[in-house]
Formats: sequence, structure tokens, C-alpha cells
Amino acid sequence: MMVVSVPLQRRGAVSRALRGFGALLVAASLGLGFSLVAPADNAFAQSAPGTLGFGADNLPRPAKDAQMVLESDQLVYDYDKAAVAAVGKVKIYYDGYTLEADRVTYDQKNKKMRAEGRVKIVDRTGAVVTADTIDITDDFATGFVDALRLDTPTQTHFAAEKALRDQGKTTTFYRGVYTACEPCREKPDKAPIWQVKAARIIVDHNEHMVYFKRASIEFLGMPIAYFPAFSAPDPTVKRKSGFLFPSAGYKKTLGAFIQTPYFWALAPNYDLTLAPAVYTNQGFLADVEWRHRVEYGEYSLRMAGINQLNPDDFYDEGTRNSGVKDFRGGVKTKGDFYLNRYWTVGWDATLLSDRTFSRDYSLLSTNTDINVSDVHLTGISDRNYFDARALYFQVLTNDEDIKYDQGRQAIVHPVIDHSYLFDNSILGGQLSIKSNLTSLSRDETDIVNNDGNGITVSEGVLNGRLQDDSHILGLSGNYNRLSSQATWQRSMIGPLGMIFKPFGYLRGDGYYLDQDQIIAGLNDNGTFFRGMPAVGVEWRWPVMAAGLSSSFLFEPIAQMIVRPDEPMAGLLPNEDAQSLVFDDSSLFDWDKFSGYDRIEGGTRVNVGFRYLASVGQLATLQGVVGQSYQVAGENSFAVQDLTATGAVSGLETDVSDVVAGVTLDTGYGYFLSARGRFDNENLDVNRAEVTATGKFGDVTASASYLFLREQPAIGNDARTDTISGRASWQMTDTWRVFGSVAWDIEGDQLASSGIGIAYDDECTTFSIAYSEIRDDYTDLQTSKQLMVRLELRTLGGTKLRSDVGSLTSNNSSN
Repeated sequence: MMVVSVPLQRRGAVSRALRGFGALLVAASLGLGFSLVAPADNAFAQSAPGTLGFGADNLPRPAKDAQMVLESDQLVYDYDKAAVAAVGKVKIYYDGYTLEADRVTYDQKNKKMRAEGRVKIVDRTGAVVTADTIDITDDFATGFVDALRLDTPTQTHFAAEKALRDQGKTTTFYRGVYTACEPCREKPDKAPIWQVKAARIIVDHNEHMVYFKRASIEFLGMPIAYFPAFSAPDPTVKRKSGFLFPSAGYKKTLGAFIQTPYFWALAPNYDLTLAPAVYTNQGFLADVEWRHRVEYGEYSLRMAGINQLNPDDFYDEGTRNSGVKDFRGGVKTKGDFYLNRYWTVGWDATLLSDRTFSRDYSLLSTNTDINVSDVHLTGISDRNYFDARALYFQVLTNDEDIKYDQGRQAIVHPVIDHSYLFDNSILGGQLSIKSNLTSLSRDETDIVNNDGNGITVSEGVLNGRLQDDSHILGLSGNYNRLSSQATWQRSMIGPLGMIFKPFGYLRGDGYYLDQDQIIAGLNDNGTFFRGMPAVGVEWRWPVMAAGLSSSFLFEPIAQMIVRPDEPMAGLLPNEDAQSLVFDDSSLFDWDKFSGYDRIEGGTRVNVGFRYLASVGQLATLQGVVGQSYQVAGENSFAVQDLTATGAVSGLETDVSDVVAGVTLDTGYGYFLSARGRFDNENLDVNRAEVTATGKFGDVTASASYLFLREQPAIGNDARTDTISGRASWQMTDTWRVFGSVAWDIEGDQLASSGIGIAYDDECTTFSIAYSEIRDDYTDLQTSKQLMVRLELRTLGGTKLRSDVGSLTSNNSSN
């Protein structure tokens, strides 16, 4: 027997005789580490899956000329047994891998390597394996590990009393534990939020699956569920064929139901999800989704349908009845493709068989008012913009109210916007061109009375004239308009720091109309043209003062726009300029109409001032106040069109209402914004909005207030007077309580409310929330809802939603 002990100097050079020993040690670390290939963010894309199985299958072998550095107290050679051992504080660095142990022995005769005592292996990916002992053959196909713990770069953790790797195909953890939660820093031995304990945890390296046998799920160390067996893709794989978490529940109209989705990863860039469901009261529902990523884009298609057994169960007199039909279903599809660096083409469409299918079955759409479908072509460069899209609107609100008849909704085919900014200056200023083409049609005239309710044309029109209590949102027939506007503007600095901004624009519009002109302002259909030239100047004089780390700015502003009267004012249809909000943000707009169909005419002067104060590090205060004057020509806002736009805007008189706005930002989490519109004669409040947000320790809160005076001219006979608030209290680092409430002051009733509690950390998301909406504020069948959400990182999650008197759930898996 011959044993030779050789002391080693720390981090000494390694002789040629030790190279094979080091290679074996590092190869062993390859056999025990993760190989994590980070997948693309998009779920469609997938690189080669990682190896969660302690296999060297997909890992590169050490380079042939790689150098090894060995640290240990001594080397022990046993020539009789053909063994060599590194003893005492062993550290081996080789080709990006590190092994630490108290003792590492290589048996050359039996081709086995054993590391003992506080073994730690770190591979190239950052995965860390710790164990008491590690036994492994030199072909690395079969190995045995005692008291193993594995911590991966994806913050997932395995532990076991022992582990066995079999022929490079599987690794089995005996009496194993798995979790995606980080250990408590103060108490590392404390049980994590959740963990899975199993008699065996089997990792299949070829299928990239993890199988749990005789498993239980524990929360805070307490078992809450037991499973004879279940499986999941390993955490390194984003897409894997298999069954997703099922969903089940009960709803009065649907009955008891169960839905078991199956995800089919057909290829790295496309997949199919089949989610059939069975409802005891309505029958079998088919639900299928296809997703496909191509070289220059992606698209998806989802279809669902059911032939209902008991459609009459959806009938509820006076509220909704669109579900009373045999076959119901829908299609949702979306796509985006990149033609080059500037141009994209795509679509986003949802079509349902009826208004409430998506609500009843919780599929395809979360909208409750309207679904908007479009096909679009968009081009964007540094200075220019083009967008063309066709639009279809499907109404989802109550059937009983004629106001929401589908035939009253326009189909847009298409609307095109183009903006071009010239590179070179013209007369020292900037020249731009903005154009719009709109073409649409509708089957029925959209006419409402002053209560905002839909009525028939015969009810709103008498002897070809629109009655005083009615106005029209859109005419039946075909509508086409092409508009273009060239704008020039320049800024100049004058004496005493004054700023002068001369500007001008030339606008042209062409119409081709084939609409219901019986109630329109024009005598006939056909082609119409109008033009609008304008010149103007804006004057500003910013006066600044500074001192003691504070600065102040007072800036009076005056603006004049000179132009002729609006051609055919109020006679042409108004499709895109029906929204008009006059406040401090639009005070200095050259044309205050929101769209192209109305165009402001006459000479107008806008005056006001802006104030800005920065008080050291305490706060920033800024405000605007001003008024608008029609000094010559016809006031376009006093001319009512079919939609009554401008009737109560605050601009309908030659001297407008006063508008003001103020914002306070402390920089310490407190923010206040207020704006209002005040009557020009007595300064009565016609419109007011106030918003405040703040953070007070662990509490974050916000509140808002809205007041709008009654406006009979446009159908609002009652004032709007509401206040709402929401708050969240972060009780601990992980627990928070939140809630919201809205109160109708005018109606002296609760509009909506909600309350909930949530838990969120690096591995678990859990929340319970209850919300209530008063019947006066919704057309939904029920206005009370309980929502429960649970998400376990790497394993999946579930959502549970319960309406009053019913229970439904919706589950998902990573």
C-alpha cells in the first residue's frame, strides 16, 4: 500500500497529471447543474428548452485546452487503489465552473468520483447545488446525491434527502420539496409561503417535465391539498403541450359546468388551445384558439360556440333577452405584421352572435357597452404619420332601448389620417399639412330626444323639421368627406423678451353625401365644397423672478385669429365633431371643435395668463385662467347643428365663460389638480373637476369630484354631481387592503363601491375583492361581484368570480 500526501499552495498551478481529475470534477458539475436558456418575452417564441434535470445533454463540454485551478490543503495519492483525493477546503475552478467541498476523491479503477462534506457546485448558468455527498460515474449518466439542495437562477428551489440520476434520462428526488419562494432572510429554516412536498419528484430531461408523486401542497407549513400525482413543465420551459388547470363552477342560467383546456405546442412559433366545456343546463361549448408567429409579425384566432339546450332561461323581461336563441358564439382575431421599419398592417376584431354572449359565458370580450373591430395600415417616421383603418362597432347594451339599435351604428370604410411636416423652413417658419378622409354609412338615422333616449324618426321630425326636444347623432345613408389643411407658423423674440408667433392656415373640405336629407339642413344630396383661410398672431410676455432657491413666472397671453364666417354652418352633417369640452386646456386652440365636420369661423380673440411657481424643494404650482371673445363675424358655436354641438359649451355667447385650471405638485407624493368653467355673467360654476392624490406613510389615496350643470339643450335635465375615492393601505411588505367608493350627491345614493385584500410576493399573488354597482348605473343582469385570484409562480393560477346567486371560475396556468 502506497499513499502519498502532498501539501498544496493556495491557487497553485496544476500539473498535467491533475488535468484529467479536474476535467472529471467539472464534468460532474455539468451533470448536476441547470442549463437555463432564457425564452423570448413573447409566448409564441421559444429557444431550445433548458435542462432542468442535472444533465449535461445540452451543455457544452469543457474546452480541450481549458486550464484548471485547484485549491486545497493537500493532495493524497493512493497508488494501490488508483485513487487521488483533494482534502481540506477544496475549491476547483475550471472553464467557468466551481466546485467546493471538504474532500473530493477520484477512483480511476472504478471510474467514480465522490465529493464529500459541504459540497457546493456552481455551473455557468448560476445554478447552485449543495449536498452532503455526491457520487457520480465518469460518463455522468448515473449519479447519486445525498441531502441535496438545488437553487436555480430562476429562483426555484429543490431539496431532497437523496437524489438519483438514471442513465442521463431522469433525475429522481426522494422525499423531495419544491418551491418558487425565496427563503426568509431572518429565518432561513422557516417554511416558505407555499411548497410542494412529494414522495418522489421525477424530472424527465427529454420531455422537460416534472412529475410529482404522492404530493401535497403546503401553505405556511400547513398542508391544504393532496394529489396522488400531477405534473408540470419544468420552470425553464415556457411552452409545453399538456392539460392546463381546469375551471368549474355554477351559474343559474348555465348550470354546473367544467372546462378542461388542453394546450398543444405544435411548433416553437405556433400552438393550439382546445378548451371544451360542458354546462348541465345549456350543453356542450366548443372553444378553440390558434396562435402563430411568423418572421415579420403574428396573428391569433379564437372561436367559441354552443347550441343551447335551454335558451329561454336567459329571458328576463324588461332588461335583456339576447341570449334567447339556440346557437350562440363568437370569433376574436388579432394580427400585426411589420412591412418594414416604418409600416405595419394588422387587425383587431371581435364579432359575437348577440349582445350578451361574452357576458354570459365570460369569453372573447370584457366589454359591456360596445366592441370595436378594425383593420389598419400605419406608417410612422421621425416627422410624418399615416394611418388608415376600417371600423365596425357592435353594440352590447340593452336590447329593449331603441337608442342602442345596431342599425344606428355607423360602419367606417375607411378613415385615413395623414400628417406631413416639411424639412426646410418656409419664410423662417414651419410648414405642415394635415389631411383626413372619412367614409361611413349607417342603415338607420340615429335620433334621440332630450332625455337621451332613442326615438323613431317620425317621433322626432314634424313636417320635415327637427322638433325642439330632439337632435340627431347621425343620418342614415352614405357619408364621404375629404379634408386637408396647410399650416404655417413661426416664433420670434421681440423687445423686452416678448414672444410673437404669427401663423396662418388654409383649410379645404369636400363632401359627397347620399343621406336622409328630409331632416337635414341641405335641400339635396350631392357634392359640396367649403374653404376656410385664417391668419393670426399670438403674443406672450413671460416675466420671471428668482431668489432663495425659488422661481416665479407670470405670463400674459393674447391671441387673435381672423377668418371669414363658417360656410354652410350647421347645415352639413356632423359625424366627428360632436364632443366639445371648453376648458383651460383648449383656451388657446385655433379651432376648438374636436373634429373636421365643424370648422370655427369669424374673428376670435383668446386672452389669459399663465402662472408658474417653483418654491424651492417644497412644491411646484402652475395655473391658467382666461376667456374667449367673438369680436367679428358669426359665432360658429351659437349655430346649432343636428347634434346640438356648442349649445351649452360656454362658447355660444360672444363673451365666453371663464375657464381656469391649477395644479399643485409637492414632489413628496401629494398632487392636486382643479379646473372649472364659470358663467361669464355671474361666475356661477357650470363645470368643475377636482382630483387629489397623496401618500401618507403606508396609505395611498386619491379622490375626485365632478360637477356639471344641467343642460336641457342637449338632453341633460339633471345636473351631474359625484364624488369618488380610492385608497390602498400597505399593511406589511406583502399584505395590502384596498377599496373604492363613488357617491352620487345629486341623487343622494351610492353609485359604486368595492373593497378587497391582497397578498403579493416573489412567488405568490392572492387577492379577494368585492364590488357593487347600483342598478341605475348599469344594464348588467347583476351588479354585485366577488373576485378571488390566486397565482403560484411556475405552477399556475386561478381566478374565481362569483355573481350574486351564482358562482363561476376561470383558471389559467403558466
